[in-house]
Amino acid sequence: MRRPTLLVAALAPALVVPLVTAGPAHAADNVICVNLVAAACTPGQEQSTITAAVNEANSNDLPDTILVGPGTYSETVPQLDGSTDAAVLQGSGEDSTVIAPPVDPGPDTLVSMYAATLRDLTVDLPDTSESDTAVSAFGGALLESVTVNGAGTSNTTGLVMTGSEARHLTILMPLNGGSRAVFATGTNTLTDSSLQGGEGVNHSDPGGVATLSRVTIRSDTSGVVTDGGTVAIDDAVIDLGTWNGVGLRAENGNLGNAPLVIDADHVTIVGGAAGSRGVLAVSGSATELATVHLRNSVVRGPDTSLVASTAAGTTGAVATVDVAYSDYVDTAADPGPDGTATVVELAGNVIDVDPDFVDPGAGDYRLSPGSPVVDKGDPAPGGPATDRAGNARVSDGDTVPGAVRDMGACELGDTTLPETTITSGPTGATSDRTPSFTFTSEPGATFECKVDAGTFTTCSSPYTPSSLQDGSHTFAVRATDLATNVEASPAVRAFSVDTLAPQTKLTKKPARTVLATKAKFTFTSTEAGATFECKRDGKPWKPCSSPLRWKKLKLGKHVLLVRATDAVGNVDRTPARYRFKRIPRPVSGCTGEC
Repeated sequence: MRRPTLLVAALAPALVVPLVTAGPAHAADNVICVNLVAAACTPGQEQSTITAAVNEANSNDLPDTILVGPGTYSETVPQLDGSTDAAVLQGSGEDSTVIAPPVDPGPDTLVSMYAATLRDLTVDLPDTSESDTAVSAFGGALLESVTVNGAGTSNTTGLVMTGSEARHLTILMPLNGGSRAVFATGTNTLTDSSLQGGEGVNHSDPGGVATLSRVTIRSDTSGVVTDGGTVAIDDAVIDLGTWNGVGLRAENGNLGNAPLVIDADHVTIVGGAAGSRGVLAVSGSATELATVHLRNSVVRGPDTSLVASTAAGTTGAVATVDVAYSDYVDTAADPGPDGTATVVELAGNVIDVDPDFVDPGAGDYRLSPGSPVVDKGDPAPGGPATDRAGNARVSDGDTVPGAVRDMGACELGDTTLPETTITSGPTGATSDRTPSFTFTSEPGATFECKVDAGTFTTCSSPYTPSSLQDGSHTFAVRATDLATNVEASPAVRAFSVDTLAPQTKLTKKPARTVLATKAKFTFTSTEAGATFECKRDGKPWKPCSSPLRWKKLKLGKHVLLVRATDAVGNVDRTPARYRFKRIPRPVSGCTGEC
């Protein structure tokens, strides 16, 4: 099977559709399994082909989920109908379950969904296919995590949508005028997808609306075109490569009679050869009003950025491109002899400014730090909440205080690294083997902590490490902000743990028997900076210092205890002890009886 690698290779990693985990199959009364043995399968509901499973689901009047095991299935699948009862066709993954007829089935659709769900598989059109459709979705169908590969075909369509929704698609069709990635009628939504084809998305319904969000399109003819109705597109990249195509096109080549409208917000249009145009509005009649509204966008590469034109000989035709808060190079208006064609340049535009993409040669159209279109979008609220990659849309990316949206599909975001401040915890020695630290950083930040040579692990303030051994230690903490910036230099605090009690030693003391009414003691500790307490004759401990002079000694026995307390509060548990006594002085000059 041909793997759809061309589109992925043409786009930067940041623009490739992010890998998502598909949701579970819809709750169903009946689970039909194809080439799969699983506990979820309803007993007796095993089928050998997807076709047989779909036929069973369509005939049993039950909510059905069809689970398809890994493998390549050489089938053209009949339409799965979920209009009466819920119906889901779910593969084992886009790289695992493949529907791939071995030969061209003729002008046909390989997989069709009506009010049903298709997810987690690949549809692979044979290289011989011509005038075929890979997948059709009608009547409220949902497509999710589906790859369509038709790169070797001609005049084919990857997906036909009518009143349906699709997300997380990769559609790879040939780059020629006859192929389409998506053809849409009615009201449809397409999000978080990558598309390639002669036409990326063709919307054709005067009463319909196509909503496109967070898409990347590679096209040589038209990235997005409406020949009737409205297209709303935001957070999109349209790459014209080296061809003379059009990025956004409001035009009906058959001269219709309904308005054509494209509302574009945060679109990046790049690439193009001689004759290419970034935005084109063409009106062919007085009733076919063609309008493109361009906001917060970047057009860099097409031969002409913005073009409005009316067909020759059409009285009353009106074509308008209005642009605000966008970066483009030039404009052109061709009203013809009897029409009105206008490019209206509104507020906030920057003209012919290099947006400074990260790596346009590799297809990376994110903005570099310092880009002149960062924080230059519309400062008013509104617009999409996220950018092409799903990151927060309004972020402060320049040196001017205040967050303003960027121009283009990708928001630069916050590039300022967070800083953490340790607000409490030991700074020197402590007798606590499990000391607590508190710290803070910018609002919404998360933290990682480590002690000594350990690894950073998720933590929060306050943080208490596991029991530590005596000795020197370091505590480090770093923050990650809401824009995923990681602190470069973690906050560090050095400290030591000391749980050893000091020892006290009497260095000078009186004789064991004294006559005087006072005695002098000196003492020291094994730890510098220790303080002392003394206890005399069983009385309470009191602070004391060396030398100690004990005055007014009474006759009899005495006991002195001295204990040291070190700088972190460890107390000598074996105080120094000294026993002595005072006796009366002998009476002098006495003979015989006195």
